[in-house]
Amino acid sequence: MSDATTTTGPWGPYQDHIGEGLAHCADYLDRLQRSLAGEIAPDRHYFTTKAVALRDAAVGLLGRAHDVERWLGTCDPGEGIDADGEDHPSPAERAGGRADALAALATEVADGVAWATLSIDAGENGPEVADALVDAARRLGELARAAASLAAEVTALGAGRSC
Repeated sequence: MSDATTTTGPWGPYQDHIGEGLAHCADYLDRLQRSLAGEIAPDRHYFTTKAVALRDAAVGLLGRAHDVERWLGTCDPGEGIDADGEDHPSPAERAGGRADALAALATEVADGVAWATLSIDAGENGPEVADALVDAARRLGELARAAASLAAEVTALGAGRSC
């Protein structure tokens, strides 16, 4: 682990970079709140201008977050682009992809359970409903195991153990 990582925590050399972007967002949000409350320039033009600036600052913060992703990607020598031109995601990118997949699975399970419970409430309790509930229970088990695995991965990533 580099000195920069140990001196600035899991953000490594990007600690100040992220902090500055966050401060820009907080400043514009504060201006918007004070404008809406009538404390400063309560006109719509001022508010719209600052809302656009907040959006731009948020986009900038996202760019800064991607800087951190690239920094994390340099931690593992097996990442990057190999001799065949194949791209290998960083640990943070892999964790993000797994989180997206878990969110999609959770949504599917929730939709299935909602459909089944609405069907039961409507007086339907045929084999389709029972199958949907059994499938939801199975998928909830998968979701729990995958979430526990991802939580351990994210904890390790946050502690800098992926480097």
